Amino acid sequence: MIGYLMDGGWMMLPLLVCSVAMVAVIIDRVRAFRCAAKIDPVKLRSDVCSAVAAGDIDKAVAVCEEAEGPLAAVLLTGLQRLKIMRERGRSEIEVGAGVTKAMEDYAPRSMNGLEKRLGVMVLVASISPLIGMCGTVTGMINSFSVMAEAAGLDPGAVAGGISEALITTAAGLIIAIPGVVAYNMFQKRVEEWNMHLEGAIAEFGQAVGA
Repeated sequence: MIGYLMDGGWMMLPLLVCSVAMVAVIIDRVRAFRCAAKIDPVKLRSDVCSAVAAGDIDKAVAVCEEAEGPLAAVLLTGLQRLKIMRERGRSEIEVGAGVTKAMEDYAPRSMNGLEKRLGVMVLVASISPLIGMCGTVTGMINSFSVMAEAAGLDPGAVAGGISEALITTAAGLIIAIPGVVAYNMFQKRVEEWNMHLEGAIAEFGQAVGA
C-alpha cells in the first residue's frame, strides 16, 4: 500500500485525505441509521395516536420521550402544540390545523440528524475522480517530459509516469464508487423516514380531529 502511495506521486495525498473522510462519514452514518432503526415507526405512530384519541396526552408524551429519532421528535412537537392550543380554548378545527402545521414545519429540522454529512459524501465522491484525473495528467506530462529531454527513449522513466497516472485514476475511482453506493443507500433510508413522517402527521391530524 505504501508503495502505491509513493508511486502515485503527490496527488495521492489529497486522495488519501478523501479516503479517510469518506470512511469516517460512512461509519458515522451507519451508526446514525442503526440507532434510528431501533425504533419501530409504525408502532410508535400507533401508540401515540391511540393515546391521543383516548384523550391521554401525558401517555403519548411519555411514549415520545422514551423513543429517539425524527419521528418521535415530530410527534412530540405536535403533542406540545396540541396541549398549548387546547389550554387556550381553541376550536377543534383550529387545533387540528395548528398541530398539523407545527409538525410539518418541524419535520425538515427533525431529519437533520440523519441527513447531516451526506453532502460531504457527495463532495468527496465528486472530487476524488477529478483529483485522480489530475494525477493522470501530471503523470503523462512527466512521461512526455522524460521522452523530450532524454537523448533516447527510457522505457523505465516513461513507465513510471504512466504508472503514476494509472494509480491516481484507480485511487479516485476506488474512493468514489463505494461513496456513491453508500450515499444512495443512505438517501433511500432518508426517503423512507420522510414517508413515515408524512404518514405520522396525517394520522396524528386525524386523531386530534383535523
